[in-house]
Amino acid sequence: MRLLGPSGSLPSFRWDLIYLAAQLSTDERPGIADLASPIQSALDQLDAERAAFEDDEDQAVIATALLHKRDRKRDRVVVELGGVARATAREVYAGLFPKHNPSQTAKLGFDAESMEIVRILGELGSLHADHPLRGAYEKDLQGAQVQLEQAKAKADQADTALALRRTHIERFKLKLDQLRLETHGKLLVLLKDKAEAESFFRPTTAAPSEEKPAEKPTEGT
Repeated sequence: MRLLGPSGSLPSFRWDLIYLAAQLSTDERPGIADLASPIQSALDQLDAERAAFEDDEDQAVIATALLHKRDRKRDRVVVELGGVARATAREVYAGLFPKHNPSQTAKLGFDAESMEIVRILGELGSLHADHPLRGAYEKDLQGAQVQLEQAKAKADQADTALALRRTHIERFKLKLDQLRLETHGKLLVLLKDKAEAESFFRPTTAAPSEEKPAEKPTEGT
């Protein structure tokens, strides 16, 4: 009997347990059908673990989508601010974008751009309260930055949750393998035949749609 290991996919474990449960529950020899109940329980738990894992994956995708959306909004404000400042207040523009022009600023990584935005907001805040650039862009840029930071925090949380779920799933797979191994041992005790015990386990990890049934050996071979 082969162990599927922590690198085995959840579908592979599921197909294997379904196969094993079917083999056990339909066997008429004493004691063998009794081994099916723990396997069915493990299948139910696997389905729950798989659903939780997929939900964490979904949440990570959603969080990333919102982060990218907030980033694009922030970029639009930065580029617009830069264009207006360059056209109407060259000296202010030089203070707002001393190293990176607006387009370059918008292409920075999340954290690097955030550092620039905080600095730009500081420059805007130092302008006179009725300066046109400050009145037109300070509030919008602050709002865009706050939304970005919130989205970034949620994306980081989602990534952490998914990483923890992956670790949990790996430990769960080890438990499933242990159950399979224990069931194999019990079959050996009951049947006293290694080949017969092996026959209760699915002989492949391929998807059912890819599985090719083995041909029945011809007599005399």
